[in-house]
Amino acid sequence: MEKRINKKKIVSICPSRVARSVCPSIKKTRRIRRDLFRLQRDPSITETTIDKLRLRLKQKKNQGIAIDCEGCKYNVKTDAVATAT
Repeated sequence: MEKRINKKKIVSICPSRVARSVCPSIKKTRRIRRDLFRLQRDPSITETTIDKLRLRLKQKKNQGIAIDCEGCKYNVKTDAVATAT
């Protein structure tokens, strides 16, 4: 059976072919993950705060980054590319 890629759930590849460090949607996901790792090491943070961050990260990964691409400044329409060349 051939392995298929669910494009809605890809979190590390930008559909507009923008670098991961530049894409706003990937930046949001990485920031949530970074905050979660940082707060997990801090003993003064409550478990509910960590659970909220885990839930946000899970929701972000499930919705994929294509949701945020509608308003992305790097998302170029094909008509604009055709007229530019």
